[in-house]
Amino acid sequence: MFRDFPELKPPKGKFRIMGIDKSEAPGKGHWVVEDLDDSEMAVRKAREMTRHASKDAPHPSEATIFCVYDHNGTYLGGEIDDAV
Repeated sequence: MFRDFPELKPPKGKFRIMGIDKSEAPGKGHWVVEDLDDSEMAVRKAREMTRHASKDAPHPSEATIFCVYDHNGTYLGGEIDDAV
């Protein structure tokens, strides 16, 4: 993700929650929510935000999702389907 959008890369040691509007064209419907120091807390918060947003979506394929990335661009979680 950060290869295409380097301005979205979080500082080293931070874990960035990103909002992604799946109803938008690729590359247009994403934004920074916040940076956290703890990866587990960030993933928990992102999953809760995704759950909340999915309740308001007309269809699951149009739901806004929230994902967590580290400074290397590694996806750490956030979507409901990746919850254990």
